[in-house]
Amino acid sequence: MGNAVNTAKNFGGVGIDGVPLHDGRIVVKQLVAGGPAHLAGIRVGDIITDVDSKPTKGSDFRDIVEHRLRGLAGTKVLISIHRPGRDMPLSFTLVRKQLIIDK
Repeated sequence: MGNAVNTAKNFGGVGIDGVPLHDGRIVVKQLVAGGPAHLAGIRVGDIITDVDSKPTKGSDFRDIVEHRLRGLAGTKVLISIHRPGRDMPLSFTLVRKQLIIDK
């Protein structure tokens, strides 16, 4: 079974398209309309600082996306963000779901 997660029909994500900063944190560049992140209130420009309580700073971008943000549909992921203009971090518990992206 090994790497079947990425091709399985129960594979899911949170609907964030992000770009890495030089320090490893991720800036939200785009959201999938109706996806878990969009519905939870995450915004373009938010900076993802932690995924499941593990800092994104100093981490590999591809590893964060493929192994921490994505996973089985129906499973939860905790995302902490810094929103420019706010002092306190925000936390969101998202449930991964299958996403259909229109290109």
